Amino acid sequence: MYSRRDVETSYAKPAMWVRLLRTGFRRFADVNARVCLRGLCLASTLLLTITGAASDLADPFGQRGRELTFYYSVNGYERDAWFGEPAALALDERSNLLYVADRKDGTIDAFSIQGIAKFRYGAKEKLGPPLAVAVDKKGNIYVAENIGGPIKIIDSKRQITTLQLEAAEGDDTPKPGRMTFDRDGNLYVVDQANCRLYVFDKERKLKIKLGGRGEKRGEFKMLQDVAVDRQGRIYALDAMGIPVQVFDRKGKYIYRFGFHGEGDRDLGFPTAIAIDRNDQLWIVDKGQHALKVFDRVGTFLRRFGSYGLGEGTLFHPVDLEIDSFGRVFVAEAGARRLQVFTLSRPYEPFTPAEF
Repeated sequence: MYSRRDVETSYAKPAMWVRLLRTGFRRFADVNARVCLRGLCLASTLLLTITGAASDLADPFGQRGRELTFYYSVNGYERDAWFGEPAALALDERSNLLYVADRKDGTIDAFSIQGIAKFRYGAKEKLGPPLAVAVDKKGNIYVAENIGGPIKIIDSKRQITTLQLEAAEGDDTPKPGRMTFDRDGNLYVVDQANCRLYVFDKERKLKIKLGGRGEKRGEFKMLQDVAVDRQGRIYALDAMGIPVQVFDRKGKYIYRFGFHGEGDRDLGFPTAIAIDRNDQLWIVDKGQHALKVFDRVGTFLRRFGSYGLGEGTLFHPVDLEIDSFGRVFVAEAGARRLQVFTLSRPYEPFTPAEF
């Protein structure tokens, strides 16, 4: 792996390409060669742009102390092969593994936290194109397929069981989407077909079913993802309605926040939500090619990212994961890659952005 110093200085020294190639840094050369072929400048932002005051927008390297730094990227499971369409991520810190659901290739690819390919699930497990993936405390892999049907659960011996979402009266056949687990092992599943959220206990018995299609409080227009904080509050992400709605652990509506738009505080087309160790909400904005950070009551804190194919820029991000050490893993459907970033102060919450 090339050093951070090599990455941060290479845009100013074209001769670094030769040295990097000679020392075997294939990944750096592949990415930047692709950037050149598409007519982009090699001076791509290697640290994600933090958008705040107008002066920051004019200077992409005005990083406010470099709060989020590019670490490495992965283009695919096999050498010299790109992901088909990365659709979702799942992080298993206990096993030091990150799972990438590739919808086009029909695989679940497992990597070490350091980006080394380990193993994959796919044709042998008779998987359809995966739409979402999650992992429980025992290391079982939960897969929601793009064609719908029950959730497939793959154990350590590659044996498969299923979990069916039962339709509510008057609903269409449920289609499982994004999934997550809370600290107690409860499973939360998005039903894309009916804009509902299912909650199962650790024995996989249904506990709560909430939501539905509509515009009232507690209803959704295009339910995308769900996250749960340490207190058990449930955060549901809506791509078309009010972006974030919050429920208590029993499924009772509490409040909602956010607006759709093109501003830094707004969300263009949100696709994923995750919560860091400081209970801050990280939202993937596919439409704005950015990551947005809010506190749990909806105060805007940060924007990271801008459109591009260079390392540190984003092209249609669709999902993210954050580990306990402040590493941020981002899947991009547009760039067909996984990028990893590090927070400089992972144990400190952000202060509100100034405008």
